[in-house]
Amino acid sequence: MFDVQRRFNDRFNYPYVFLSDEPFSEGFMQGVRYMAGPNNSVEFGLIDSGEWVYPEWINPHRAEKVADDWANSNKMYADRVEWRHMVRYWSGPFADHSLLQKYQYMWRLEPGSHYTCDFEYDPFVHIQRNHLSYGFAISLEEMPDAVPSLLTAARAFVLENPVLVSARENSLGWLFGPEFNRCQFLTNFEIVDLNFVRSAKYRALFAFLDQRGGIYYERWTDATVRSLAAAMFLRPDQVHWFEDVGYVHDLLNNCPQAMRCYCDPSESSHTLPMSCSSRWNSTSASLDPNSI
Repeated sequence: MFDVQRRFNDRFNYPYVFLSDEPFSEGFMQGVRYMAGPNNSVEFGLIDSGEWVYPEWINPHRAEKVADDWANSNKMYADRVEWRHMVRYWSGPFADHSLLQKYQYMWRLEPGSHYTCDFEYDPFVHIQRNHLSYGFAISLEEMPDAVPSLLTAARAFVLENPVLVSARENSLGWLFGPEFNRCQFLTNFEIVDLNFVRSAKYRALFAFLDQRGGIYYERWTDATVRSLAAAMFLRPDQVHWFEDVGYVHDLLNNCPQAMRCYCDPSESSHTLPMSCSSRWNSTSASLDPNSI
């Protein structure tokens, strides 16, 4: 929040919304309001407890074993059960929170992230003027063992919902051309038109994937759901790579060639072999959904 306020919001004065599954402490709320300053409103909301538990069709013992196995074999990844509840919430239900109903656009701010460049323009205005539905900074291939049945699920959704995926207005070529490449947008930075997440198409896909149980039985995340939805329902010109945003999360970063940045462009994640960021511009295209 300090980075965003200093590099962007001191000039633009957008409101902040904080959501949590547990009550915020008075000290935390006071500190956040102080950091936001007098010109930026701050709201704090609780997530409905019913949105932070296992769905009734999920076997908790199986889910806990999967989470434990992941935690033991992949030390660098968070994999407690609460983390699975969190990614499920951010996959879809978050858009219906009462505090977000008055907003059309959302910039997600992830704890532990840093912004390394001064913003020279307002990305919300860019999204709106260009009729964009989704913006990302980093996109990478997911690990194969995190999404082993995702391709099967995607095919099943298309077969069961043929009228929802337009053969002319999608970006499936980015994800499935010439074969399934497991590309996904990292949602720890995203600027999204909430009308997209609230749309009937998106809700149908989320409900379908949710019922498959991949969030708990494999390692599907909100990035998995959002990326598949964008590929199925958005045209390439509705998604934007914010390659000029300096952004760091864990060991990944997006570092542009710019004067007002404090990062090394040669270490930018889009130079990695598993990066999908630049592929968006070169390979995103509509694809017959029946061919995936």
